[in-house]
Amino acid sequence: MAILMQIDLVGVKKEQYDALSARVESGEIPADGCLAHAAIVTGDGVRVVDLWESQAAMDTFTAKMMPAAQELGFPEGSTAPQVSEVHNYWIPGA
Repeated sequence: MAILMQIDLVGVKKEQYDALSARVESGEIPADGCLAHAAIVTGDGVRVVDLWESQAAMDTFTAKMMPAAQELGFPEGSTAPQVSEVHNYWIPGA
């Protein structure tokens, strides 16, 4: 079942997010099962919204991504992500 994940990465700078995103986009940190990703720079940090094919896919990605985020100086103890089951989704052109 698909899930929607939202998290506010309070204290994360745009440059930190961009460095982590580059590692994901290059395939160094695989994001298998991520159907869509969006990030918004806020006054407090970065808000991320992802659509995942399953909770398991997101958990696998998170386990691989967290060491890189720590290496880049992401603050520890960020707000827990809000995860919701998705009733329906579609991707234009897919």
